[in-house]
Amino acid sequence: MAEPLEPAPADLVEERIHGLRDVHALAWHPKVPGRAYEAGGGGAAWSKDGGQTWQPADAGRDRHYTWALAVDYDDPDCWYISANPGPREAHNPHGNAQAYIYRWRGNGPWQALSGGLPQPLSSMPYALANLPGQLYAGLANGRIYGSHDAGDTWQPLTLTGERLPGVVALAGVE
Repeated sequence: MAEPLEPAPADLVEERIHGLRDVHALAWHPKVPGRAYEAGGGGAAWSKDGGQTWQPADAGRDRHYTWALAVDYDDPDCWYISANPGPREAHNPHGNAQAYIYRWRGNGPWQALSGGLPQPLSSMPYALANLPGQLYAGLANGRIYGSHDAGDTWQPLTLTGERLPGVVALAGVE
C-alpha cells in the first residue's frame, strides 16, 4: 500500500507565489531568459523572473481548466493555451470537451481562436506546438490542425497511414 503524500514544506509553497498547483504544461521562452508560462487545472500564469513569482493570466476566458501551452517563437508576450470547463469534459472519451484554443497578446486578455476550428472543440486539444510562423494543435481524437498566421485561421492536416487514435504531445523541429 502506498504511503500518503505529505504536504509540501512551507518554504516550497512560499517560493511558488501565485503559481498553479495542478500544472499540466510548463514552458520557457526560447529567446527571453527568465520568461516562463504555465497552464493547469486552475487557469494559466506567467513569470518574468524564471518562476520566482507568477502573474495569473485568466482575463477573457470563461473556461479555466487549461491544458496545452505554446509560446510564440518571436514574441514573448504572445502565447497560446487550450482550455475547457473542467476535467470531466476534457477527458471524456465520447467527446464534448467544450474546448477552445486561446491566444494572449501583450497585456491580454485571452482571445478565443476560431477561423477554421470547430466551435467549441468536441475533442480536447492536449498538445500545442509553435515554430516560427507555424502553430499546431493536436486533439484527443487524433486530429491535428495547423495555422500559419498566429492562430487567426486553421486548417485540418491531412495525414497518411493509419488514423491516429489520439494526440497527447507535439514537438517541432526546424
